[in-house]
Amino acid sequence: MKLVIYIMLFIATIIGMKYVAETRLPSGGRPPYLFLIWNTFLAWIPLGLAVMLDLVSLLHSRSVRRGLYLIVGLLWLFFYPNAAYLITDLLHPFVRYPTQSSRFWEDISFWNHLNTVFFTAIIGLALGSLALASVHQLVRRAYGSFVGWCFAIGVLLLSSFGVYLGRFIRWNSWDILRSPIIVLRETAKYFMQIDNLRHALGFCKWIFLITAFCYLLLYLFGRLGSSMASIERERERGHEAAAKHAAAAENEISRIGERTATAAKNRV
Repeated sequence: MKLVIYIMLFIATIIGMKYVAETRLPSGGRPPYLFLIWNTFLAWIPLGLAVMLDLVSLLHSRSVRRGLYLIVGLLWLFFYPNAAYLITDLLHPFVRYPTQSSRFWEDISFWNHLNTVFFTAIIGLALGSLALASVHQLVRRAYGSFVGWCFAIGVLLLSSFGVYLGRFIRWNSWDILRSPIIVLRETAKYFMQIDNLRHALGFCKWIFLITAFCYLLLYLFGRLGSSMASIERERERGHEAAAKHAAAAENEISRIGERTATAAKNRV
């Protein structure tokens, strides 16, 4: 089932990137949103790392498994905000689209631009939700449901903060890997100003709510699908059991008939 969803997302990504490459301003020229191709590629990385974590879970060596969990898990956490970051790219059609009219929303070309970026944002939300669902499942199996949900909520909170750092302070995922001390020092200095902290809280609140809603929706659909599959399996087992009982009853009736016929012959 996972593979089918991944293939569907890949196809959706190809379609989205096709529109990104074809969308142009009314004046022509170079497509204005080619950066979305790179941003969408970055959004795929958390899902790829989540698949790697699934493969790590299959290893037999406990020490090797733990080491790889730590390395791949940290990479996954650092790159995870790239999926939700695509939401913030929705600002670009409003910034880049040239118009002389105050009623720009009546221009169908503007909507083509907006829907192109919106489609990539949906892909980003789907990629982020699937990546989190995969790792959430690993944590839940290892430490239980409560720890699993604490992990999921914590990741979404950190991710919203990471999106803020990327959009407003312009840090990238690899900056924390390349220069962690500089990133931490500059970030701490930035948030020493109370206005910056308030600004971040107002922004992160909405990113968290959007990503949490999308993830919860995916989780509930997954649970619903699992429940329906379980009901179908139980129904099939019931049909099989009923068929076995019917066959056994038919055999018993046949044996009774044979015994009756034999007894009748003996009396004769």
